[in-house]
Amino acid sequence: MSKKLFIVLAAFAALGLVLVACGGTAEPEVVEVTRVVTETVVETVVEEGQPVEVTRIVTETIVETVVQEAPAEEAATGECCDNYTIGIFEDPLTTNYWSYLGPNNSVWTAYIMDGVATSLYTLSDQRFDFVPSLAKDLPPEPVEEGDFYTITVEMLEGPVWSDGEPITANDVAFTANTTIELELTGNWASAYGTAATNLDHVEVVDDYTVKFFFTEIPGLSQWQYGVAQSPILPEHVWADTVAEAKTFIADVTAPEVERPEDCEAEDLSDEAKAACEEWGTYDEAFENARETLYGAEAPSNVAGGGYTTDQFEAGAFVQRAKNPNYFFTGAQIVETDDGQWAQTLADGTTRTAYGDGSGEATLDYVGGPYSENVIFSLYGDQSAAFLALANGEVDYVLNPLSLARGLREQAQQGEGVVTYTNPDNGLFYLAFNMRKEPYSLPEFRQAVELLTDKEFVADSVLQGSIDPTYSVVPPGNVFWFNDEVTSESVGMSRSARLNAAIAVLEDAGWTWDTKPEWDQEDESAENVVPGTGLRMPNGELMPETTILGPGPAYDPQRASFNQWISEWLRELGMPVQSELTGFNTILNPVFVDANFDMYILGWGLTIYPDYLCDFFASWNDTATTGNYNTPGYNNAEYDALCETFMAETNIQEAQTQAKELQAFLAKDLPYMPLFNRQSIDLINKRVQLPYTDVLGGIADANGMQVDAQVLK
Repeated sequence: MSKKLFIVLAAFAALGLVLVACGGTAEPEVVEVTRVVTETVVETVVEEGQPVEVTRIVTETIVETVVQEAPAEEAATGECCDNYTIGIFEDPLTTNYWSYLGPNNSVWTAYIMDGVATSLYTLSDQRFDFVPSLAKDLPPEPVEEGDFYTITVEMLEGPVWSDGEPITANDVAFTANTTIELELTGNWASAYGTAATNLDHVEVVDDYTVKFFFTEIPGLSQWQYGVAQSPILPEHVWADTVAEAKTFIADVTAPEVERPEDCEAEDLSDEAKAACEEWGTYDEAFENARETLYGAEAPSNVAGGGYTTDQFEAGAFVQRAKNPNYFFTGAQIVETDDGQWAQTLADGTTRTAYGDGSGEATLDYVGGPYSENVIFSLYGDQSAAFLALANGEVDYVLNPLSLARGLREQAQQGEGVVTYTNPDNGLFYLAFNMRKEPYSLPEFRQAVELLTDKEFVADSVLQGSIDPTYSVVPPGNVFWFNDEVTSESVGMSRSARLNAAIAVLEDAGWTWDTKPEWDQEDESAENVVPGTGLRMPNGELMPETTILGPGPAYDPQRASFNQWISEWLRELGMPVQSELTGFNTILNPVFVDANFDMYILGWGLTIYPDYLCDFFASWNDTATTGNYNTPGYNNAEYDALCETFMAETNIQEAQTQAKELQAFLAKDLPYMPLFNRQSIDLINKRVQLPYTDVLGGIADANGMQVDAQVLK
């Protein structure tokens, strides 16, 4: 998901740490010191009635307070700044930003797309405060104008694209209106899409003033953490491609008849068939338009951020070059513990938000870019990438996957390699295709949940390297996490889990030719005699089922869950197979065709949890919209809760609603959350970072490419 979904959380203020890249002076410290004092004394004593002088050693332990000078910092081994070399182990899927936030959204693509687009607002470092970027200041309140609620934003006049063209209100309106007019999918739908944001259109007031028109008062998700932070692309680069895409829909209007629920049904009436044909023509036109935009080669290498991607050799490397026209080069960021965020631009202009600046600084650094180039080297797998780190071939490895303890320890032995650990902001989950049986049947999903012993896999199989979870929102995102969401299966024995799953299925009308049971001859071994001939309530045998997921070379944690879940389901009598394959191989059946049984994948999430609706609201069904509701979950009550949450303007009310949504999902299980893990970053100490304590770690910040200073 895009950064626009992040939110301010006061709970993260404690993460603040004063770190100034490539510098800083340690302060002296007042400490208590314990010393043992030894001295020789001569005393006169009386022995046998006569005075005698004797010499003895006296020791005494003394605790005293002293001022201890800070140790001198080690001198840097070189000057700033060298190229920043980063190891990855999958190719990006595209260099077309439209496609990246559409059908080709992958974490590997996100790493090299960092800063290609720009935005009016963004989120501050560490605390995730909502702050201005291209906008001059924080936005005004919405104003009611006729049928619309409008928000007018004034922009800075200095920023330019990497090719020197000014970034203007025309670029903002162009990006937003293109999204709306072409009904773009994926992250674009939650960025500017009318259904998600109530944004009707955007108008240019003048070159540096843009006006947003909403059909309703926009909520937090729709404005502050939606449209306001959404990406802006250069009109002068993409205008011709967008014009070509629009030719497919030039003479197309939405049918006046209601769209049928299922155009694949066998018993369609003639009226429904006619309606399906009309809607089919309409959908095809928009699909062709989107394919034209998504399939276009990026017309030029133009970016609004600190780096542009100037070389890409598939299977080998990606090279990004410093943007000499980056407007925010040299900007100083200061955050204080009274909540203030302050930015002083290179020309001396200062912008502040929140607090009064009277507190102590928790963050103080000057932004880059510093390195002339950021070079991503592609390695065949995780092991090769971390070996390259240990050997000094790369400075850092961007690793969105689990990291086996042995591999981590091996990499940590490399000269200069240091480790940073942070709470992760991700989720790994099992998804069900609820468009077909038996995956649409609640008792099936409940049985899978009962049989899945997450604690066993976490502790006994994966040696405690992960944390079992039961909510879609990770516990590290403390403000939004519902800590009351759990499962009745926690703590159950394996036999109790099996019996509970059998009971759930039988109560719903499932039958077996032979029910599964424990091997009575060897109960201590807990061996199961698998069931046979399992039939669904309609009397049909349960179909052959596949659980898609990454293989052990890519991610042993997800592969382990896939294999154990498959095994437990086979014991119940379900014909389930684990299909472990390449990460990119899974994307098409899941995110394009929506044609799968079950799959295991993971999300890198954002702070503001409107993904609760992006992933599960019926209007985001992947099969019909290309958006991210891959299970095809369709529940009217849940949709109503989502509509309320998306429109909410009060953060405390939004928190309550988010927790209610989590409880709803834990009951219905379109996703079965599996685990979270810590974000562990291994990086060479010659890479000086502005801060290292942050939810999601350095990887979630895409390696801090702009602000990292790499000593030569």
